Amino acid sequence: MMKEIQIPFEKNVRIVGNLHAPKDSSTLLILCHGFTDNKDVYAIKRLAELLEKYANVFRFTFTDKEPNLLIESKNILKITEYFSPRYKSIILVGGSLGCLSALLSTFNNKRVDKLILINPFIYFFEKITWRFRKVLILMTLLYPFSQRVRTSFSFYFKTLVPSKIGIPTLIIVGANDQIVSPLHAKTLYKQIGSVEKKLIIDNNIDHGLTKEQYLKTVTDYITNWLKIN
Repeated sequence: MMKEIQIPFEKNVRIVGNLHAPKDSSTLLILCHGFTDNKDVYAIKRLAELLEKYANVFRFTFTDKEPNLLIESKNILKITEYFSPRYKSIILVGGSLGCLSALLSTFNNKRVDKLILINPFIYFFEKITWRFRKVLILMTLLYPFSQRVRTSFSFYFKTLVPSKIGIPTLIIVGANDQIVSPLHAKTLYKQIGSVEKKLIIDNNIDHGLTKEQYLKTVTDYITNWLKIN
């Protein structure tokens, strides 16, 4: 069973998502999409369909029109508050820039039990493809003039302290990712404070999980780590 859910966020703004709940489950996986994506892109929708065999899954679209890490973090907080009474375990699953939003949201969110990051973008100064680098350069140029950019940067630099992450964390990265350097994942793995952490480096998957086999491979990694079947 899948149903649309609209979660009140701010005045006249709702977080729109789809809950995949074909069976009763005490576990909820929340999928956080990447830059310029939404809840209905192929990889997010298909990953939800594959994972719903093992747990309930909620995929949603961030409410910000342009990337704003503070708003995205607040979106995730509001979602976990909404579902918290219904689920024993809530797990964030981020992809690309969605990994950063998921990671930042955990610092002030006691309801997230585990974190799964797929091809994460975490560090502004690590290698990324030119089309994303242009966005960062533009944001830097706009910093003195844009309140949105200043708020997002300020939130990022004040909040990102990987050593303070104590929840179990799985990081999955493509060894040949051409969009975001695998150094993001490797550096985060070293810095993250969780005692229970795992880094999986896969030689085949691409950044956007554009093939069915890549999605099935990642699903297997996730379910094996969570020990659900």
